[in-house]
Amino acid sequence: MNCKICGTQAESFATGRLRQKHQVQYFACPNCEFIQTEEPYWLTEAYAEPINRSDVGYVARNLRLAKATRTLILFFFEAKGRFIDYGGGYGMLVRLMRDEGFDFYRLDKHCHNLFAPDFEAETQPRKQFELLTTFEVFEHLPDPMAEIERMLSFSDHIFFSTELQPHCKPALTEWKYYALEHGQHVSFYSHKSLEEIARRFQLKLYSDGVFYHLLTRRSLSPVLFKLAVNRRLATLIHYLCRQPSLAPADAEKVVQAINNSKIP
Repeated sequence: MNCKICGTQAESFATGRLRQKHQVQYFACPNCEFIQTEEPYWLTEAYAEPINRSDVGYVARNLRLAKATRTLILFFFEAKGRFIDYGGGYGMLVRLMRDEGFDFYRLDKHCHNLFAPDFEAETQPRKQFELLTTFEVFEHLPDPMAEIERMLSFSDHIFFSTELQPHCKPALTEWKYYALEHGQHVSFYSHKSLEEIARRFQLKLYSDGVFYHLLTRRSLSPVLFKLAVNRRLATLIHYLCRQPSLAPADAEKVVQAINNSKIP
């Protein structure tokens, strides 16, 4: 297989048993260190349950991500702008961010919108959003470059999370992020592969080197970026810099929509 990031011929380095039944090869790129599975024929089966059962940290993670997103916006972006959460799952992050006063909308083709059903991105005019967030999505992408290109049609700035490889070609038994039990993770990044993505799209990359990353056309302070995604600082900013919630206005909008609809 060729690397899906830089096109270099990738090398098979491991075989794993996904979903307790599929023998799947893993390939590593010798150039940018990106790791990919063989073509993921099992994804329809894997996404029968969009949020997998083993993701017991879903709620806690969204609470943490909302704080980091809030701080990043206050540091670098226009807080009164519109925002899109790409691959937004049940809509929890969108609801949390709207509760904090940020005009967020959700986009996700796999998952039912439970928490923010009236705030889908498709209902908005197709113009640039101030920032696109996409958390725990990059590792799910069978064609990362095509998906990133689509993300950039919504915004010039992509704030995302994905756990970087702890070292070059970690064994399948030593890194839980391979997630063999559910088979939804098919793409695995190193800092070098993120740099290659930034180069190919002529973007700048800012990263904490572990989990949080930003692809943007702007020149920012790397130190300020790392401060923005620092958990303790994000929590402090969360309590010190509050702004009016959109929840009351959202409630009025939803009630009006219900009253104006023709219910049989």
